[in-house]
Amino acid sequence: MTKRIIAMVLVLAMGITFLAGCTDSSKETVIQEVDYDPVAEVAKYKLGELTEADKNFVVQMGYRDCDHMVPSIIGEKAGIYKALGLNVVVTKTGKIMEAMSSGEMHVGYQGIEGAIKSVNQGAPLFMAAANHIGGSRYLVVSNDIKEPKDLIGKTLAIGSGAEVKPEWRKWSEELDIPMELKNYEVVDMGDKDKLFALKAGQLDGFSCCDPYASQAEFEGIGKIMATGWGAHISDDLETGWGMCCIYCMNNDFLEEHPELAKRLVLAHALAIKYLYEHPYNAGMMFAEGFGVQPEVGLKTVYMKTVAEGRTITWQFSQENLDNYIQYYYDFDIPEEEIPNIDDIEKFMSTNLLETCGIEDFNTFIEEKINKEFPIGLSYEEWITKAKTIDGITEQ
Repeated sequence: MTKRIIAMVLVLAMGITFLAGCTDSSKETVIQEVDYDPVAEVAKYKLGELTEADKNFVVQMGYRDCDHMVPSIIGEKAGIYKALGLNVVVTKTGKIMEAMSSGEMHVGYQGIEGAIKSVNQGAPLFMAAANHIGGSRYLVVSNDIKEPKDLIGKTLAIGSGAEVKPEWRKWSEELDIPMELKNYEVVDMGDKDKLFALKAGQLDGFSCCDPYASQAEFEGIGKIMATGWGAHISDDLETGWGMCCIYCMNNDFLEEHPELAKRLVLAHALAIKYLYEHPYNAGMMFAEGFGVQPEVGLKTVYMKTVAEGRTITWQFSQENLDNYIQYYYDFDIPEEEIPNIDDIEKFMSTNLLETCGIEDFNTFIEEKINKEFPIGLSYEEWITKAKTIDGITEQ
């Protein structure tokens, strides 16, 4: 085990070299000029006046290295923040909760578990909007793994706490492999590092969000063996799914800049609308923001908006939160390991969603998306339609 860990350290030290090899070669990410006017889009909504202090205020926004957080990039690259009079600095970081707790960051895209723990411990932040329900994550394995039982005894980067997570318990049940981590060599690593290690032959499998699963398949160095969800799933997105990632906001920021707060939630929702209405260009934005090939960016957008359902959304209900918690009970997770919400009213608020003027998400999907991009559409059909909508030619 010690030798394997030392080898992994060497792999991570070589990370920059691998990154150049797997994301930059033959990459031509082109964000197109499409039929989208952010100023005209913003004009559809009734907004309050910005004070001079608001106009000069620089909003610090954080997002994690995960496809669930893609609206943050779209808001910037599509000109939505600018059209709303927002000065936003977008930063990719794994320290969002710490920065928001200290007031250094004002809004952020964050996994719900970390947010719940932070608020329970007194962090001055709350959930202002949904971002990703369901929580699609993947178990990626090397090409040497032919069937699930081949994972037994192998080195897996699934996290040392996986045994008390519904995700791993669900996968072990589905794949008919032992749930107890003593049956594997388990290590903790960041998603990007996991990809490097798999490529170098230092890992046999890992759990991750995208783009890393799609990247592994695109490069031919691994394959998705299982997909995980944040709760049981159903056709009813309002009540049948659990929450995965949220759009959270600092309480002091809301109190001091209520108009900016409202506009930021609107920007978040408009970025999600752009994701669905201009998926090809959104895929290019994702590829550029995450440093992956265009094909990986496009496949990721397809997965999130069609293949897995309409999982990126601004809308949520308490049922989504309850379903997330219930998932832990479904798999008999010890009570002390369950991220229960101490005070639901302190943790979440739908006020900004209600006052910013954004329409009902399900109505938007029904009226604007279902006809062009119905659930069940193949990737080949999707990419053809996406190119047509955004005026993409083969040239």
